[in-house]
Formats: sequence, structure tokens, C-alpha cells
Amino acid sequence: MKNKPYPLYQTLPQITDLKDMIKGRAADTPGTVCFSFTDTDKQLKEKTCFEFDEEIEALGAYFYKKGFHDTHVAVIGENSYTWLVTFFALVNGGNVAVPIDKEQSPEMAEKLLSMSDCKAVVISDTYKKLASGIKGVEVIMMSELPAFIEEGKKLVADGFTEFTDYKIDPDKLAAIFFTSGTTGISKGVMLSHRNMAQDINFACKNFILEGDTLAVLPFHHTFGLITAIFKVFHYRKSIYINNSLKYLLKELEIVKPQTMFLVPLFVENFYKRIIATARKNGKERILKSAMKNSDVLLKLGIDLRAKFFKEVLNTFGGNLEYIICGGAPLNEHYVKAFRTFGINILNGYGITECSPVVSVNRNKYFRDGSVGQILDGVSVKVSDEDEILVKGENVMLGYYNDPESTAKSLTDGWYHTGDLGRVDEDGFLFITGREKNLIILSNGENVSPEELEMYVGVIPFVAENMVYSDDKGIAVMIFPEEEYIGNYEYFEKKIAELNKTLPVYKRIEKVILRDTEFPKNSSKKIVRSEVLKKV
Repeated sequence: MKNKPYPLYQTLPQITDLKDMIKGRAADTPGTVCFSFTDTDKQLKEKTCFEFDEEIEALGAYFYKKGFHDTHVAVIGENSYTWLVTFFALVNGGNVAVPIDKEQSPEMAEKLLSMSDCKAVVISDTYKKLASGIKGVEVIMMSELPAFIEEGKKLVADGFTEFTDYKIDPDKLAAIFFTSGTTGISKGVMLSHRNMAQDINFACKNFILEGDTLAVLPFHHTFGLITAIFKVFHYRKSIYINNSLKYLLKELEIVKPQTMFLVPLFVENFYKRIIATARKNGKERILKSAMKNSDVLLKLGIDLRAKFFKEVLNTFGGNLEYIICGGAPLNEHYVKAFRTFGINILNGYGITECSPVVSVNRNKYFRDGSVGQILDGVSVKVSDEDEILVKGENVMLGYYNDPESTAKSLTDGWYHTGDLGRVDEDGFLFITGREKNLIILSNGENVSPEELEMYVGVIPFVAENMVYSDDKGIAVMIFPEEEYIGNYEYFEKKIAELNKTLPVYKRIEKVILRDTEFPKNSSKKIVRSEVLKKV
């Protein structure tokens, strides 16, 4: 496999806003299937680009006639085709869409609705209980939308063109995305059509998508929505929408995706499942021997991965070529292991405030340990304190109704990410830690917990871990795989072995074992603040 610089991809039209993206695709490939999914009746449904555009137009007309103009409307529900139609029917008619995590409590959902000045909420029937707890806003159930779409079609047929004729102001607020809140209260990130459209334009030059995808990441996050849905749609490829992870393995076999967009937890769990299955079948030694032999042969230009790892590759449908991974640090160990299997993991770096992608490794030009090359159109600089600053048309308008946080985060157009890193001579970005997670020792040394967590994470039988500091120095809390829960002797031995490879000031002094998973947010990140409260 070649791994050297080559020109950026320039094959796609440049879009100015999300309405432009929808209309462009509908005009280019009207009869092509853009979304498929299993409906409530368990039957496979397919929607063409023409149908998608038509239903957006109809629901948008209905909302417009209903009086939704410059209105903030929340969208709550599991991933679904209807969720996407709702989002576009709102933002393409000049409203502000506010995606909210479906797992929120009624109290928190109501708080976020209030914080974002929502006048209405469109909510999936799966979350009727949540809907019943929300007061003070109009509640629209998603089961009502098919009837609204039919009404909208009649409006359009009768000559109602206000929605169709609405001119997008690309710099006007279009959506408010709430940050994950792993260390504090969520903030409402304001994104315009231009922010999202330009990030789509920029990112599609680094990576070229050549096949269909299976979407699993939640739509209320920018990675799951803008990257895994909007960009794939703009690539003119088809997306199968997974609405429940319990069907994921079965759907992989059916859909046979060429590329998937995942957060590290998925990658780690996939790898551990592969190893655990081999161990259970008495083939772990054979698998690891095949991995070593395959790597040797690859260096000689002989690629037998499809033959050696056919069973592994079939787990993912047999066609999976790329995994675009972001949202949290991923250990190089997994990148190299999946490359050995024949699947290339391309790490990227994004943040909600940047719509979200800042950098991503390319199909044939990547650097292990990095989060890829900075996108064309995005500027990155590293401060004297090693903080990553980002500037570009993909950078947010600010935080909604929070001028103080906005002023702290944006300086002369530069967004202060709070992440620490460096940029090499070829424009590859490397993340070294998170500023607010830094452990500052009494001797003045700074330690990145994320670095140590990656080392601990590859210890066999570690399911999850979190590094922090306490009165004895650096500590690690581990949630082991089931058969090793409570086995302090094993993990203390492994941590002692790890410590021998580390500088003295980075050594872990204390090991704590959990018997339950860490609390995580919907993007599968450990909520550190919640864990530390209980330590």
C-alpha cells in the first residue's frame, strides 16, 4: 500500500448550504437509493433521492404553513429516516433545529429546551414517557409526521411555494448542538448553514468514499449527523440507518458496508470480540500467528489478508475497507491490528464547535499516531502552551445565549479547543491530551491521562479504564472483562510491568477495579466528572 502525498480530491460540487446539498443530489441522482432502513413492521424500506427531497419539501411546507418561521424546534429520537426529514424540513425553511439526546431525563430535556428557546419539539413515539414529562412547549410526535407530509404534498400541489422559495442565509443560525458535557454542563453550539456546508466541502477533499455505509452513531451529535450522514449523502452514496445496536452484527452481514464512521469504543469492542471468539474456539494462537505472518508478507509485497482473515472480515460483511474513527483517542495498537486484518482505520479529529472535522487521515496518505492532515480551508496553530487553535468557515458562531463562554473560546476568529497537540512538517495533527484533564504533579510535571489510558487499554482483559490523580499520585480505575473482575493480583502485576516502561513521574501508583461499566454519555465517552465525584 502506497503511503505518500497526492492531490486532494476535487470530484464533488461545492455546496453553499444544506438546501443546496439536498437539491443538488436530487437533481443529479433522483432515482438512486440514498437511505435504507428497517421500519417498525420489520420490513426493509428504501428511499430515493427524489423521495427524500419531496418529503422534505412537503413537511417543510406544512411547518411553514403552520407558522414555523425563525422558530427553534427540538428533535428527539432514535436514528431514523423520519428524524432526518424533520431536521432538513426545519433548517431549509429558516428555522433552527435543536437535536437533543434521547437518553436525557425529562428534567434535563426540559432544561435544554429552555436554554435553547425551543417553542416546539418533534419526538419519537419510542420516547412517549419523555414527551409526557416536557412542559411549556408544543409536542409533536413523529408518528404524526406521515399525515403532515401528505398535507404538505397537497399544499405544494395547490401552489404553496413559500418553503420552496425560501432563500437560505448561509450565515444565519441553523442548528444548536449541545456539547457532550463529560466534565461539566453542556453548552449550545451555534452552527450556520455555511459552517456545516464548508466542513462538508473541506472534509470531502481529504477522504474519498467509494462505497455504501452503515450509520450507527447518534444523529444528535455532529460526528454522527454531519460526517456520517451529510457527507456520505454528498458523496452520492447510500446509507443504511441502524436504529438499535442490538441489530448491528446482523445488519453488517446484510448491508456489507465499504466504510463505517465510528468512535473508538466500537473499534475496541470489535477487536476484543474477535480475540475473545478466537480464544473461545481455541484459535487465539492461530489467529495471532496469522497476524504476524501476514505483516511479514505485506512488507514483501504479498497481500494474503483476504485469505488469512476471511472469517474476521465476514463479521463486518466482507466488504469493509475503511473505518473513519474520531470522537476520542484511539490506541495505535488497534489501528495496526485492523490494518493487519485488511481494514484501514483512518483517525480524524473533530469537535462540535468546528462542525465538526478539523483533520483526517487520507485513503492513501496516513500517519499512525496522528489524527490526519488538517483540512484544506481550515487553519490550525498551536499556542505556546501547546493548545490547538482552529480558524475557518467551519468554526461556530458561538455558544447560544452564553457570551461569556463565547468570548473565552473565540479570540480574533480562533477557536480555543482545549486540546493539546502538535503539527508535524507534513501537516499531520497529533493530539497529546486534553488541557482540563491534565494531571499536574507536585514536582511540576504534567501528565496526560489519555496517554496512560491508551497504554492500560491494550492490557489483556481491560474493558475500560480511566486515569486520574489522588493523594497518592497517579491512579487508574479499571473495569475488567467479566472473568477478571476483582482480580487485583493480575492487574497490579500488569501495571507494574507497564510502569517499568514509563518515566518515573508517569508511573501509576494505585489500581482500583470496578465491577460495573463507567458512566458514559451518548457518544460513548466516560463522564469523568461523574466518576471523580465518587472517588
